[in-house]
Amino acid sequence: MKKLLLIIPLILTLIPLFHTGLFDVHDPTSILRFATLLGTLGSGQFPATWTNSLNQGYGYPLFLYYAPVFSYLGVFLKLFLPTYLITLKVSLVVLVSFAGFGMYQLMKRFLGEYGALVAATAYTLLPYHASTLYVRGSYAEGVTWALLPWLLYFWSSVKRDHRWVAITSLVTSLFFLSHNSLPFAFIPFLLIWILLFKTKDVTSTLLTLILSALASFWFLLPVLFERGLVQLDQQALLTNYSDHFLHLGQLWHSPWGYGGSAKLGEVDGMSFMLGKFQLALSVIGLAIVTLKKKWNPKIIFFVSMLLFYAFMTTTISSPVWQLITGLQILQFPWRLLAFASFALAAITGYLVEFVPEKLQMVTTLLVVSLLLIFNLKFFQVERVVDYNDSSFLSQEKLDTAAKDKIPEYLPSTMSTFPTTHASDSLSRTTTSVSGSIDRKTAGPLTINTAYMPQWQLTLNGLKQPISPNEKGFIATVNDFQPGNHTVSLTWHRTQIENIGIWISGLTVIVMIGLLII
Repeated sequence: MKKLLLIIPLILTLIPLFHTGLFDVHDPTSILRFATLLGTLGSGQFPATWTNSLNQGYGYPLFLYYAPVFSYLGVFLKLFLPTYLITLKVSLVVLVSFAGFGMYQLMKRFLGEYGALVAATAYTLLPYHASTLYVRGSYAEGVTWALLPWLLYFWSSVKRDHRWVAITSLVTSLFFLSHNSLPFAFIPFLLIWILLFKTKDVTSTLLTLILSALASFWFLLPVLFERGLVQLDQQALLTNYSDHFLHLGQLWHSPWGYGGSAKLGEVDGMSFMLGKFQLALSVIGLAIVTLKKKWNPKIIFFVSMLLFYAFMTTTISSPVWQLITGLQILQFPWRLLAFASFALAAITGYLVEFVPEKLQMVTTLLVVSLLLIFNLKFFQVERVVDYNDSSFLSQEKLDTAAKDKIPEYLPSTMSTFPTTHASDSLSRTTTSVSGSIDRKTAGPLTINTAYMPQWQLTLNGLKQPISPNEKGFIATVNDFQPGNHTVSLTWHRTQIENIGIWISGLTVIVMIGLLII
């Protein structure tokens, strides 16, 4: 009966997924990412880095830089599901369920079952979650807030044996691989949480942190040290973070919509409210905590987390953003609502905790019902379109998706995206180019593929040095005479990428060993 109180809100928030077709969101590229990732992995490249399917056929290093967890989840599920569209919907069911049950498990550590149920329901029904799912389509961020309660759950465990080390390392690593920037903004509060539950066994804590970092190296090392190979930083600077601060009043009320984030002072097309009813429940809960003198370090942590991250989304935090310039990579300060709203939902559970035991069930039923009444209206879509896989995987979509939706990974040697499809006599798989070129005049040979230093060219059986031409395409350094030339262009990892993969691979082996011994 108690678990049913959580399952019902979960199902109700997911109703839009049961319609035929799909809804429009700001970022509609998830299915495309699933398909191109599966194609790259199928070609034998693991972990995936490059795909020739995108960018007008000139190729794109999408998987070398884009946060991997949601895409790999989709590929895994696709192995058992008939279409990519169904795969996306099931992936979202996994995220929402994982978040809700994670919050329940976390808060049950500190509250009774009823308090945990209220907190989990409040978390499931957050307006920011509705916006992420059905307005923005930023599912990498969805992975962050789905893993967040589990991250705190495992780090608050009293028992810290070798299995705890393995599982906590895995969850922590996945959390930091969930999104390119958002999880790193949580590091200060994660460290506070770890100190809050410090044990005498310092070794297990340090080992877990080390394994978490090392397991992520396969992705983090290229992002940190090879970001100059693409236009990641240049594109990030095109978004002025200061245009996307919130006014304090927007945390209480901002009209619901399906548009985008406008410049500061203009009317936003989407809502940034924390949740009016969640805020009301939290105020009442904290008032009861104060009256009963039940303040404890966990409550103080959640309140501090709420106040800090809510503050950091608003204009009054501008001096902090200017001082800590690394924050600016977030691009949109309101992204930190993910953490503020999490803390808000956690606090709501304390309302039920200190209600007389005989009234807890009735209070929980009432609160859950009111949460549904006040918040379920946000979990609706603007429209449902009769989309299918081909709607997202047409040649036109493959050609233009990188330019239109994910331009930050354009190789730095290319000043602009190509406007026409790569056409020559060569054959292309997702990760290689081969065939023959019939050269009519003497000079360097050009291959219609975006240059990156990972490419190696064999021409007529001999390895040839390459460089980018004026358009950023691959060109031979040496001149060649007219005639037919056999081409084999293959992708090879850099030394940094290989080091990261080897370190992460060995770390995973250690984690598996800790699980089974």
